Parts: sequence; C-alpha cells; structure tokens
Amino acid sequence: MKTLRQSLLWSIVAVLSFWIIPAYAQGPYPGTGDHEVCVNSTEPYGVILTPGSTYDWSILPGTGGGGVITGEPSNLVSILWTSTGTCTLQVVETNAAGCEGSPVSIQINVLAENTILLSSGVGSDDQEVCINQAITPITYTTTGASGATFSGLPPGVIGSWAGNIVTINGTPTVAGTYTYEVSLSGGCGAVTAGGTIVVNPLSTIALTSAAGTDNQEVCTGEAISNITYSTTGATGASFSGLPAGVIGNWSGNVVTISGTPTATGTFNYEVTLTGGCGLVTAEGTIIVNPGNTITLTSGPGTNNQSICFGEAIANITYTTTGATDATITGLPAGVSGNWAANTVTISGTPSVTGTFTYTINLIGGCGIVETTGTINITEVNTINLTSAAGTDNQIVCEDTPIEIITYATTGAAGVTITGLPPGVSGSWAVNVVTIQGTPTTTGVYTYTITLTGGCGVVETTGTITVAPTPNTSVIYHN
Repeated sequence: MKTLRQSLLWSIVAVLSFWIIPAYAQGPYPGTGDHEVCVNSTEPYGVILTPGSTYDWSILPGTGGGGVITGEPSNLVSILWTSTGTCTLQVVETNAAGCEGSPVSIQINVLAENTILLSSGVGSDDQEVCINQAITPITYTTTGASGATFSGLPPGVIGSWAGNIVTINGTPTVAGTYTYEVSLSGGCGAVTAGGTIVVNPLSTIALTSAAGTDNQEVCTGEAISNITYSTTGATGASFSGLPAGVIGNWSGNVVTISGTPTATGTFNYEVTLTGGCGLVTAEGTIIVNPGNTITLTSGPGTNNQSICFGEAIANITYTTTGATDATITGLPAGVSGNWAANTVTISGTPSVTGTFTYTINLIGGCGIVETTGTINITEVNTINLTSAAGTDNQIVCEDTPIEIITYATTGAAGVTITGLPPGVSGSWAVNVVTIQGTPTTTGVYTYTITLTGGCGVVETTGTITVAPTPNTSVIYHN
C-alpha cells in the first residue's frame, strides 16, 4: 500500500508544472498542510516543479522532531523522521535567473511509537488458575495508542483499555491453555503483548475397586479388601479415620487403602486430595467386628463330667459373643444343646452309656470358634449270685464249712461285707465276691454286701444259719 501511494504521488508531482502544492506526507495523516508522522518512518514530500529552478529543503528547529532529507535540490524529497517532537519543514525555490522565492512551510508533529509494558506483578501475564477461580488481574501501561484489541482469552475473562491502561480480569469458565494477545490500536506501530493463562479443571476422585468395597465389614485380624480410587488433577492425598493397621497412600493418580485392622469398631474414613483444583474428598466406612468368643459359665468341670446311667447331667452353660447361633454335636442320646440370647445350654438325662466328646461351633459373627467337652456315662453297679441257687441262704452245722457263696459285680471298685458268722469271711477280687469259711458259733446270720465305687448304692443280702451239732451222751432202755 505504501509503495503504491508513493508512486501515485511522484506521478502527480511530475505532471503538475505550475503552482506550488503544499508538501505531502504519507502516513496516518495523509494530505496537505500540517500533519503527524511516526518516528522512524520515511515520508515523501514535494512541490510543483518550475523548469530550471532548484529547491532548498530544510527542517527548522522547533520543540523537537528531526529527520534526514534526501533528494534535494529536486522538488521531490524523502525524509526519514529520526526524532520525536514538533518541527517545521520548509522549502525555498531559486529560479533559473537566480531569484529566490518566498519560503513555503508546513508543521510536522513526529510521534513516538506505541509502547506496552506489563505493570502487574512479574509473571502475572503467565498464570495458572483453577476453573471458576478468578485470575489475578493482568495490567499493562501503554503510550501512544488510542485503544486495544484482545484475542485468545479464556471464556469468562475479558480485556479493556482505558486511560492508557490495559486490564485483563475475570473468572475462567472453561478449562484449557489459552495464549492471549493484546494489540494496540491507533498511534504509531503495530505493538502487541501476550501471555498464557492455564485453566485447570477441578480435581476428581472415583472408586475403581469393586462396588461396595468403600463400605465393608471385616473381622479383627482379617485383611480388608483393597479399596482403590482413581484421581485427576491432584498431586497427593491425605487420609483420616482409618482403623489402626490400615493405611492409605497416593501414587500415580491412584489412591490405595489396604491393611489388616487391629482395632474393632466402626471407622468412617475420608480421603482428601491435595494439590490440583478444588476441595475434593471421598468417604467410606470400615466396620471391624471382634472375633467370636465362647466361655464356660456353669461350674468348673461341668464341661467334663461323669455321671451314672439314668442320672441327669449337671447343666452345662456357655456365654458367647459375636455369634448368631451355634451347632452342638457329639452329645449322648437323651442330652440336647441349644443357643439363645448368646447362651449355649446343654442339659438332659443320657439314655446310653459311654464316653461322649461334644463340640460346640459358633455360627455367624467373626472367626471359626469352637469348644469341646466330655460327658462320661457309667453303668449302675450290679451284683449277681453266681454260686448255686440257694447258697446265699443256707443252713450249716456248727464247725462245718459252708458251701462257698460267690457273686459277680460290675462297676464297683470294691465291696464291704458285714454280718457274717464268726469263722466265715468275705473277699472281693476281679469283680467277684467270695464268702467262705467254717462257722464256729451257732445262730442266724444275715450278711450284707455293699458295693463301693462305681455308680449307685448297690447291696445285696443273704442268710447263713449255723445249727448246733447234736451231743448224745446216754442211751436209755425201757
């Protein structure tokens, strides 16, 4: 555009050969007469040519302004304006006869180039903020310009120019990296400034382990199922509310909560992201239940008892914690067990003999918990005559051996025998009672055999009648 305008000017000046035309200055103020130019610009000037004349061009001193004139003594010159201020451009024509004409002049105002300079804090032109967070205002001072245009600003952020101050402020509403540019308008020169506003999205956290792992229930001493979250934007995470033995960590945008609780209770934990944008948290619950317990509450030793057949056992009771029920196996027929209100009760009268080891297994709650005990049911002692029938009730003569009396016993650990006639004794060995001997005193003797040890009060009786021996001393004859 500048070259075309210059060519047209020179063509017009060359054609015109009369009358003096005011000098012409190219630039933002084209035309004739006084005008403004930009420093460091080169402008053409000319007057109507008179054949044979020469022309003396000069820049008269003023409040400033200056330049370098090339092309004189022609009627056409170029001036490189090198300093700012107001000055007067003058030309004097000398014709072929040597006559000097009156000076012709115009006033030139040489303007400085526009400037723009960051006036807000260092680095404010390149800043990073969170979405929906106001930027730190960015300001520039300008000279020369009459306005400014803006490009590349994030939505929600605007720029304005007033009183030689550029101001950029606002709250970004869309995340991204925005490279902006401020272009001054009016004045001299194409002057721009720019920077970058990085708008970060809000941090995020999302459960990536199985659904429900963030709210789980375990037993003390049992490892939890790992809980994981994926994160964006954060540079770390803090943890609160986890049970002892369970830890949380953040690495590579992944939160992991793992471990084996060593304390019981209900623990409401919270994960809080650090760094990045926004106060972002995730919450969950870990319930740690104590292990089941079972404790004998009936008398010591009732869990391992011995009874006689037909005799009710002493009730056996246990208290439990944690369980929701119990199974009881191995009890003798006639004895039963049940669980209710955290109490196991075993009771009844055995209908069989033998040694029975029972087992109680808790159901529900935490852990595999069991306990055992023993119920020993012994047959009631017995005693049965094994010698000939009637030998337990016999008559013998004084000083005559009785017929040996024997009994078989079961269960007993011994016997006591009372009521035997003098000279007759009883013994017990290998479950056999033996009564034998020679009575030395007449009379009727009821003996009693009582079993000792074993089960039950068992005894039996018998009779030994000791008759006197006849004593014949005289034979009578009638």
